[in-house]
Amino acid sequence: MEQKYLPLLMVSLFFVIVIIGRVGVQLASVGDSGIRHAGKLKTTRAVFISYLMFGTLVVQLLLSLLYSADIIEPQIALSNTVTGLGLALCIGGILSASYSQFAMGSNWRIGVDPHEKTELVTSGIYSKVRNPIYTACIVHGIGLLLLAPNVLMLLTGVIGFFAITAYVRQIEEPYLVKLHGQKYLYYMERTGSFLPRIF
Repeated sequence: MEQKYLPLLMVSLFFVIVIIGRVGVQLASVGDSGIRHAGKLKTTRAVFISYLMFGTLVVQLLLSLLYSADIIEPQIALSNTVTGLGLALCIGGILSASYSQFAMGSNWRIGVDPHEKTELVTSGIYSKVRNPIYTACIVHGIGLLLLAPNVLMLLTGVIGFFAITAYVRQIEEPYLVKLHGQKYLYYMERTGSFLPRIF
């Protein structure tokens, strides 16, 4: 396969496995897609952050399509080493995200419903990191940048990173603190948000 098609392949696999596949598993196991619409959030800012975070995935897909069609081009020299590292990060991100979703079981969700109650998962990978799925998404994004080193992909990745961190800290974790109270605050003290202890 030509190198220019690899970003599109990796983004497509992400959508198929991490989003479509997981929704299918959720529907089959509990009869619920797990998707929670951003419109249920209380503030315009929260809705904007939610759409921005998920919108970056769509933009990455579009950029990958343009890259495969030679409409946008790499802006640094490509090498087998960089391409291999990019593939490893993308595949690792997809596998890590899928594993982390599986570890959540029926409690997995895309989005937040302020009126919904779910169990707090703190075992397995969640005993070290509170948001391993988002960590995997960031890793996947870095891999895409290495496969398609273009300023537009870089800008999209940076926006996606800040959107993810804003979503976690301003929407998701405040909701979980309200839902689980002191139990979640203690959980925050002994785990990292995206990496064990340090971040």
